[in-house]
Amino acid sequence: MKKTAIITLTFNKLEEATKPFLNSLYEFTPENDFDLIVVDNGSKDGTKEFLQEFSSKYKNIKLIFNEKNLGYSKGNNIGIKEALKGDYGYIGLLNNDILFTPDWLKDTLNFFNKDEKIGLISPRIQKKKEVSIENYLTKYKSFLAKYKNDLRYTIEPLFCCVLAKKEVIEKIGLLDENFTPAFFEDNDYCFRTLYQGFRLAICNRTFVFHNHSTTSKSISSEIFERNKKYFFEKHPLGKYIFDHKKSNIIKDILSYIKEAKER
Repeated sequence: MKKTAIITLTFNKLEEATKPFLNSLYEFTPENDFDLIVVDNGSKDGTKEFLQEFSSKYKNIKLIFNEKNLGYSKGNNIGIKEALKGDYGYIGLLNNDILFTPDWLKDTLNFFNKDEKIGLISPRIQKKKEVSIENYLTKYKSFLAKYKNDLRYTIEPLFCCVLAKKEVIEKIGLLDENFTPAFFEDNDYCFRTLYQGFRLAICNRTFVFHNHSTTSKSISSEIFERNKKYFFEKHPLGKYIFDHKKSNIIKDILSYIKEAKER
């Protein structure tokens, strides 16, 4: 199996997010299975210096430093362009507030082989307070055991930790930078992947803990509404994701997924 390019953005939050993320990633992911591309969006809290020191210990890290915060889509696109140059089998976009479990990467990637139509897949994360940062390593297996099926097909895999075949990224293209700085670029990418006939899934047999950083709280409600409007203009069916009062929401979404599967 070819290596995976893992892309993560950093913007401050060194102690709360980046340090725990990197320590957990290297504890639970064999170094030979991945290369890490870190795109720093102009951190001012010592993140740059820490990353330089941390990367000196490993041979599989590439650091890219932006002078200012370019936002989610632009920052990730810089990492994606770098990954597309390499001989990778898979590309992952991971928030830097994720914590990992043993074999999370290998076991999630295996499901691409079980359904070759999958374009994007993510591991499970916690729901509410079923597991915590203190006990997730001992409880995640029992958390996953409640899911009967290996996969949940969806229109929204979890972009806090999403994996794709490199060939899928090459076909779909980059994130839409019109959503800068953030919000709805992930929804847009999911719909664009569906349009190309791929399936989207959440793996019910692998787990990562999402430690929920607070970065997005600094983005204004005006930007959220602007991006939502743009998203609806691109994808009229997207209204069904947000308007849960419609009685036919499940029927329409399942019909949409079925169409994508049959293309």
